[in-house]
Amino acid sequence: MKPQRSAGKLTMPARQEAGAKQRASRPQDPLPLATGAASFLYSSIRDLLEAKIETAELPPGSVLKEGSIAIQLGVSRAPVRRALLMLCEAGVIRAADGQGYVVGTAKPVPLSPRRLHEILVTQSDDIGRSATWERIFAEVSDAVMASMPFGTYRIQEEELGDYHRVSRTVAREVLWRLMDRRLIEKNRKSHWIIGQMTARDIRETLEMRQVLEPRALGQVANGLARGWLAGLAARIDKAIEAFPDMDGTVLDEIETEMFQTMYAGLRNARMLSSIGRNQISLIVPKLFRQHFPIRDDLPALREYSQIVHHLRTGSVDVAQVLLSSHLVRVERLTLARLRVLSELPPPRSVPYLIAIH
Repeated sequence: MKPQRSAGKLTMPARQEAGAKQRASRPQDPLPLATGAASFLYSSIRDLLEAKIETAELPPGSVLKEGSIAIQLGVSRAPVRRALLMLCEAGVIRAADGQGYVVGTAKPVPLSPRRLHEILVTQSDDIGRSATWERIFAEVSDAVMASMPFGTYRIQEEELGDYHRVSRTVAREVLWRLMDRRLIEKNRKSHWIIGQMTARDIRETLEMRQVLEPRALGQVANGLARGWLAGLAARIDKAIEAFPDMDGTVLDEIETEMFQTMYAGLRNARMLSSIGRNQISLIVPKLFRQHFPIRDDLPALREYSQIVHHLRTGSVDVAQVLLSSHLVRVERLTLARLRVLSELPPPRSVPYLIAIH
């Protein structure tokens, strides 16, 4: 039975029922390869806005703008932008004729800053703190990725919770998120398993990146902030000038911006999630730099510099070709680094990781 509509909106019981069904049936959001809880802020913001819409605290016709919401919640605009895009794709809100989005199908009604504050402020502190699983996800993810070149491991769910002093429910949520990113899997015995990273994994995921990322770059290029591109260009140039006398984390941060932040504005959420799922090749250089001096990364830095230069000058097609060429070139180097890493003694692991073979 379809929910009843009244005056361009769902009636209260129908809206709550439809919202509950939608959340129950909605798959876990595919997550990009990321390094911290901020990467998941959009999920909390989306849930907050959706809840306010379902209870009509944000009534039909309310105009939602990313800048205003970001100010009220005390966060950056990027996670708000993604949360709004996801709500729009789910049909909860629609794009406005001008800027922003409109709740439901009713005539647009702007909200004053004070009214928006009254609606959102009661839970803004919760957004700022983020969920418990988000606070430990980065550390668990790093431990998982650090073990991948060295063998196959089992993750003990209860020990994971004890180690981080969280409930098993929270530990399980972290593990499901890791599985969604294809970093771990469940075997027939329902054990959480970290599979050893193989050359085939690298080849296949790089092949996917070669298909997806140049196309994604073309779609986001015109929306990239000029100031952000200028800052990225300056950081890359500084790294080239200092090379090789630099910390490996500088390169890690540059690659995060090049291959994650760069695509954050992508409107195609499925493409964005597919990109994130296929970026395990980025794990290899990061781990390699933790064990060995920086030596072979200068060509990549120069390629990043050229890509950003052409984005800044509007030569998007050239930037796409350069990105594609870079992804083809790094395959051989990434595979060589993986072979070297696999010969090293396994790193000292956390108590909840048990080596299988």
